[in-house]
Amino acid sequence: MKFINIGNFKNAQEELKNDKNNAVASVFEYDNNLNNGLLNDVVFTLKNNYAKKFDSTDASSNILKDFNPSYNATILEKLFNSGAKLVATTNLDEFGLGGTGEYSNRGLIMNPLNNSYYVGGSSSGSAATFTKNIGFAIGSDTGDSVRLPASNIGAVGFKPSYGAVSRYGLFSYASSMDTVAWFTHNVNDSAILAQILFGLDKKDLTSLDVPIKDIKITKPNKIAYLDCFDLIEDYVSIEYKKLIEKLQNDGIIVEKIAPKKELFNAIKIVYEIISFSEASSNLSNLNGVSFGQRQKGKDWEEIFTNTRSSGFGLMVQRRLALGSFYLEKDNQENYFIRSQKIRRLIFDWFNKVYDNYDFLLFPSSPSIAPKKSIKRKDFEYMDYILTASNLVGNPSINMKLGTFDNMPFNISMDSKIYSDEKLFSYALYIEKFLGENND
Repeated sequence: MKFINIGNFKNAQEELKNDKNNAVASVFEYDNNLNNGLLNDVVFTLKNNYAKKFDSTDASSNILKDFNPSYNATILEKLFNSGAKLVATTNLDEFGLGGTGEYSNRGLIMNPLNNSYYVGGSSSGSAATFTKNIGFAIGSDTGDSVRLPASNIGAVGFKPSYGAVSRYGLFSYASSMDTVAWFTHNVNDSAILAQILFGLDKKDLTSLDVPIKDIKITKPNKIAYLDCFDLIEDYVSIEYKKLIEKLQNDGIIVEKIAPKKELFNAIKIVYEIISFSEASSNLSNLNGVSFGQRQKGKDWEEIFTNTRSSGFGLMVQRRLALGSFYLEKDNQENYFIRSQKIRRLIFDWFNKVYDNYDFLLFPSSPSIAPKKSIKRKDFEYMDYILTASNLVGNPSINMKLGTFDNMPFNISMDSKIYSDEKLFSYALYIEKFLGENND
């Protein structure tokens, strides 16, 4: 396999310097990576919540203004060793805790295809700057933060199995769901990145070796598709049905799976309770003493309060306050522990599907990206269907399915945890199939 969309460093540099969308944190002047490898001359951007010793890393938060780590994240070292060229870092929803592109300390980030629409996801800056001049963009995905914006811009978004890629150097949000994730222009390039980035890392005790070397285009035998037609827009439904029919006509067994709605409707609240709780613990060291821009106070309690009140945006403050509430001794059983039990039921439901099918197919979103000026209607569980794979830990990839009003929307493929190699092999087939059959 060979990387297809390399990008152009100088052109990307010029685009990023002229960004007017609050998406760019830093642009690097010199193309100075002299290493040779599979990613020779491939241009990339990096979400600004990965440690790097040569530039500040603030996770788009005022509390970490001008913070310079003393080391590089493991994935950054792997990318540099493979010859990739970092052209810029990108802004995000503060600490990755938002989901729309509204919560960077640099300001609102909108969809690059049409600035009337949101770009979505906490990896909003990575998505908003992802042009043909950039080969790939590294984001992070805790709930849907790469795959949702990938759908909103029509790119390929991939979230690996939990633990398949080292998170050493990725600022923690929710430790049981955080994953390194990325945008590419095609499945081939995403698979090559996986082969470079996967692997056990002694610096990350959650990492492990997941098979990834034997990726080749493979026709699936049996696919499940989610019966969610009542919760998606008509234009998404039309393309979804077309794809299902064409797969069936290609001799593939394609069977409908009905969602267990009471379980699916719990995905959002379970995610919020667990992720907010874990965030309140992970970010507790940002207090002006351990880390963070210290504010004055008459005692340590006032210093902590002033530091966190001025350093964190209101969205982060709200989530951390809720997380602390869920973890209070008297609340743990009713909130956190109960959510973990429901998470296990969600895990069991999806794994039963994955045990019987090559993968599960479903729309990445019920519609195109929402408009800023229009309140989006409630699509129930389809508004956060991508989050299920973070709760379960399985690999998830999506790619463009269609367009409406010149705005794209994607189709998602999810499979059993640690089956990333097979998922890529099937995704290569589906991508080729979509290219040949979806006019």
